[in-house]
Amino acid sequence: MMMGMEVEGKDPDFKAYFFMKDIQVWKTIPVNFPHLKESDPARNLLRKTRTSLPFSLKALPSLLRFFSIPPASPQALAMEKTITTCEIERPGEYRACINSVDSLVDFVGGIFGPDVPFEILRTSVATKTSPVVQNYIVVEVKEKTSTKSLPCHNWPYPYAVFYCHILIDTANRMFKVTLRGENGAVVEAVLVCHMDTSKWNRNFFAFRQLGVERGTTKACHFVPAYDMVVVLVPN
Repeated sequence: MMMGMEVEGKDPDFKAYFFMKDIQVWKTIPVNFPHLKESDPARNLLRKTRTSLPFSLKALPSLLRFFSIPPASPQALAMEKTITTCEIERPGEYRACINSVDSLVDFVGGIFGPDVPFEILRTSVATKTSPVVQNYIVVEVKEKTSTKSLPCHNWPYPYAVFYCHILIDTANRMFKVTLRGENGAVVEAVLVCHMDTSKWNRNFFAFRQLGVERGTTKACHFVPAYDMVVVLVPN
């Protein structure tokens, strides 16, 4: 069974990015909060890194045999994409693929310093009765005081793998947002606002959605339930 980004109700046409001015109490915004089809990937992080299993494109054939996954199958292609993403070097970015609590702690310590206190922010999982996209009223907005954050995206793999990355010399603002949907569902969501988009790909779909050029505005989005954000705890 493949883990990672297995969700239902994911609509490619929904508006993923917002301006900061859109996220105000009592404003109504259309949002998609897909629910997880399988178990929560963050809860399946191992305590220690799997040292007995390789994690590389070179080892992919043996990994497919180990997990009994047919070559050229959708699952095999997903594994290949995940490993490729993890191996690509991206200048100007701290990045790592983590598969255990230990590797997460090591990566956070390597970026922000050893023994720094941090917490993990998650968006609550929407119920199965929630529609794909519905209007939500913003009930409450609380900003997290930490300016240091590390987003981690869940990628498909036979066990939990998160791609954690942060652009060097960039700052984000983090918010916990309570929203109430048209069907009465309440979601406790994590909102990330990127304060500088000048280093993003100019063809990134967020700029088409917002109708702006890169670097001209801040861009905000909700963190899906299958992802997580690491934030430093202020002393």
